[in-house]
Amino acid sequence: MRKTVIVVLCFTAVLIYACQHEVLTISKAPANLVYTPDSISVISGTAGSSVTPSMDNNGGSVTYTITNTANQGISINSKTGVISWISAVAAGTYNLIITATNSSGIANTGFILIVTPPPVAAPTNLVYSPSSSTVVSGTAGSSATPTINAGTGGTPAFSLMGTIPSGITISSSTGVISWSKTVAVGTYSFSVNAANTSGSITATYSLTVTSTATVTAPTSFTYSPATTTVTQGTAGSSAAPSINSGLGTIAYSLTGTIPTGLSINSASGVISWSNAVAAGTYSLTVSAANSAGKVTTTYSLVVNAVASSSVSFSTQILPVLKSSCGGCHSYMSSYSGISSHTSGCNSIQNKIGTTYCSGSRMPQGGSPMSASFIALFNAWIAQGMLNN
Repeated sequence: MRKTVIVVLCFTAVLIYACQHEVLTISKAPANLVYTPDSISVISGTAGSSVTPSMDNNGGSVTYTITNTANQGISINSKTGVISWISAVAAGTYNLIITATNSSGIANTGFILIVTPPPVAAPTNLVYSPSSSTVVSGTAGSSATPTINAGTGGTPAFSLMGTIPSGITISSSTGVISWSKTVAVGTYSFSVNAANTSGSITATYSLTVTSTATVTAPTSFTYSPATTTVTQGTAGSSAAPSINSGLGTIAYSLTGTIPTGLSINSASGVISWSNAVAAGTYSLTVSAANSAGKVTTTYSLVVNAVASSSVSFSTQILPVLKSSCGGCHSYMSSYSGISSHTSGCNSIQNKIGTTYCSGSRMPQGGSPMSASFIALFNAWIAQGMLNN
């Protein structure tokens, strides 16, 4: 009897000690693994990721895995459960099984990634520039290559619609319209169709064949692009315009109030601007005339002001000029030398620019100064040539 009492007392003492000094933790498998939403649809070529899943983790660290796929480009963060995909994942439906594992077990759930092909689009913006031509009978020729937004339904095929005069053809791959010297005298306006598997777009082109070299007023006068944006202090020029000359010699001119530093080449129509053009937006009217008449179009030049913060002579101007030009010109090594050479034909801004009125461009034998530095130098001058 005494032995039984002793055993009971000892067992009771052990239990009391365990309750006071130990907390018994029972680990369980994770449960209720859920993605919200549990499916995502994206267009092919789009990278992305899922939300972080919710889950009841009943003990221990959890590791996430995708258990049923080895699709290249789809992965999972083993610590957070976030599923990611790269833009190269092929179109298709991916039914993924996600497993969350801790030391006591696992929980599974599904996630669906749907990658759809990009939408197929018909071609748009079919443009011929110029959109007409005038030739003398017996003269073969061709149009310019049209511009077009090809869409996503394959390469467009070009064709002429309606009744086409003998001697006029079109390249199905480029859209260039050609005419032989046998095309009869007359004015021909025809539709051009550009089609892919999703649809088509049309444009018009006009061909005038005259019996003699009779000059007609110019038509189809355009600049492409018709707008240029530059930073103040940057010289530049437009592209040459396209035009149907009407068999005459064209003279180009700017009309209205022309800002200082802006000019046009009367023979080519190229508009140029110097680094002296002030900040502002200039909408220019350009006239193209021959002996039979004229046509006008517009061109816009936007000159953005340099940021208001002062240009630093000591850190932004002097080091560049000294290293690039100081070997030949000792005055490039000091403020007094540089600031005294900023006017006239032999000014620094003239000699480092894209055009210069005498001598050679600086630095001689080296790469031209960058457009950004030229703009910076002109901004320094405009700000008063501070010795800062």
